[in-house]
Order: sequence, then C-alpha cells, then structure tokens
Amino acid sequence: MTTPAAILHQSSWMGVFIVTGGGSGFLAELLSEPGASATVLDARVPYSAAALKQILGATPEQACSDATARAMAMMAFQRALELTSLDPDAGTEEQQLFGLGVTASLASNRDKRGAHRAHLAIQTANDTWTLALEFNGDRASEEVQLVAMIWQQLLQTLQLRTPGAQASQARHTPAAPAWRDLILGDAVAVAIGSEHDGKLLLPGAFNPLHDGHRRMLEIAEALTGQRGAFELSVANVDKPLLDYQEIATRLAQFDTPVWLTHLPTFIEKARHFPGATFVVGLDTLLRIADDAYYTSEFAMLEAFREFAALDTHFVVFGRNLDPASFKVLDDVVAHLPPELATRCVGIDAQTFNDPVSSTGLRRSRRPS
Repeated sequence: MTTPAAILHQSSWMGVFIVTGGGSGFLAELLSEPGASATVLDARVPYSAAALKQILGATPEQACSDATARAMAMMAFQRALELTSLDPDAGTEEQQLFGLGVTASLASNRDKRGAHRAHLAIQTANDTWTLALEFNGDRASEEVQLVAMIWQQLLQTLQLRTPGAQASQARHTPAAPAWRDLILGDAVAVAIGSEHDGKLLLPGAFNPLHDGHRRMLEIAEALTGQRGAFELSVANVDKPLLDYQEIATRLAQFDTPVWLTHLPTFIEKARHFPGATFVVGLDTLLRIADDAYYTSEFAMLEAFREFAALDTHFVVFGRNLDPASFKVLDDVVAHLPPELATRCVGIDAQTFNDPVSSTGLRRSRRPS
C-alpha cells in the first residue's frame, strides 16, 4: 500500500514544516519514508514559547490559533523560498514550494483551558489554506487523528489526494495576482481600489482599522490639501509576511484608496514614494528616531539625511505612551535629532486626542 508520505515524496513539491509538538508524529512518518530528501527542505518543532517567538519574531497573542498557524505556515514558505534560492541545484519553481504550520493543544498530564484543538495552515505561492480541528479523547488517540488530518489536508491542498479520499472543511483563500507578486518580491507597491499619487500616506497594520485612523487621515488631508490613502505592507521587519487570508481580511475594511506594498521600513517607503508625507502616531515617530532600529547611529543619521533628500515629511499625531499619558510632538521634540524634527509637523491634543489603538481593540475582543 502506498503511504501518504510516499505520495508526497514522489511529487515535485518541496516544503518546510513547523509543528509545535502536537502532530509531531506526522514528521516521524514524513522522515521515515524513503525519499524524504526530495521533499523536506527543513523541519522544526518549536516546543517552547521562546522557540515559537524566535521563529515568528514576536510572541503570538494566542499560541494555538488560526492566526498563529497561518504565521507559521508563511514563515515556513518564506524559508522554503530562501533555501531553494541558495541551492542552484534545487530546480524547483516557486509554485512547487509550500510551508506547513501546525499548532495544537491536545490532551496532556495537566489541565487545559478550552477545548482540545489544533490549527493547521498550508501556504503556497498561490493559496492560503487553513483548517481548525477539535478533539475529545486521550493524547494517543488525538495524536493519531491529528496526524491523519494533516496528511489528508496536505495531499488535498497539493492536489495529490488519492481518488475517493474524503474532502476536508478547510478554508481556502486564493491570491490575487498583485498579492502574489508582492509576496514573491516581484512587485513593490500597488494601489488598491482606485488610482492614487502616493503623496499623502498613512501606513499601518490596521489590525483592525478604526475610526482614529480615518480621523487622522482626514485631518492630514485638511492640513496638506492632498488626497490621502492608507498603506499596508505585506512585510514587517523580522516577522512573517501577511498570508492571503490576512491580506483579504484587512483590505476588506477599506472603502478608500489603499496602497498594498512590500515596504517594511520607512526609509524603503520614502524611497518608493519620493516627496511623500507620512501620517504617523508619536509612538511610530519615536521608533524611527531610536538608534536601536538601525545598525549604527551613523546609519540612523544617514537615513534622516536621505529623508531630507527625498523631501519626506511626517504629520505626527499624539498617542498614549503609557496607559495614563497622552503625549504630542511638542512634548518630545526637544529630544529628537534635529535632522528628523525639522521634517515633522505635530497635531495638537485639541485637534486630536484619541487613545484607541488596534492592539487594545484586539485584546478587548478576545474571548476571556
């Protein structure tokens, strides 16, 4: 009888696998089948919270969740792209690469909060697939069920599923061509919704978009006389790229122009949009002014000089720098490098004093 692992190894697909512990039996089956070297580029088991944080670049808000599985799968896919680009003999096209992420909370020798469950995600150049599972048994039986479902979903996703196999209830988000180009690095920026000149931009993660964002852009438009747009980067420094499900979810919030980009840093944004004015919160400006975000103080000052050469400006809105302290640009401008301060215009607290943050909104909506 041909095993699922043999079916995968005989295909042209190659991938990277990240499994947090539950479901590790899948890796044993994957690696014990002859021919694994034709399929497996890398496999990781970040069992501890610290190990998972190291892979994802930050501690996830919930370790066993759909969002975390998707982030793991995207990081695995990025790793697959990286490894094949380093190997001139790999001979694998981007569309034949995948990343798989599995995060699980199965039965154990300690009490569990919530249902026994697992989240599986598979990322390819063209698609994001996710599957949520729940279990009600002992550890051994739950592990067997999970391993079987990983194989079923992986073979189905890669169109290697044997005839007669049961279809899963996975969620599928295909890529728009522009999204795929951004993820693969074949494009840098694309205007979504309508044409825009890129001269007034409010960058952010928008997870979620809220009224404060909209109000900031309105005030900046009135101040500059320019038509504004939001800017959402699929790339974030040291974190996984946004997957296609995440891109679709975030873009669905907007009824105004949006630039979707692969520009994680402000100096990259400034280079692509010369002469642009960026609308930012004070916390973001302070990160731009923090030499910890640069390779050296010299590199930071070079970036500030490049902002000037590119005619880059910042409209800066107040933010809560701690829970009880709303600050505006005037409160900190004396401590900013002059090369950056001269590029900034502050909005006073009488004009804008909104303490709402996307992080706070996510936390308030999370089930207790």
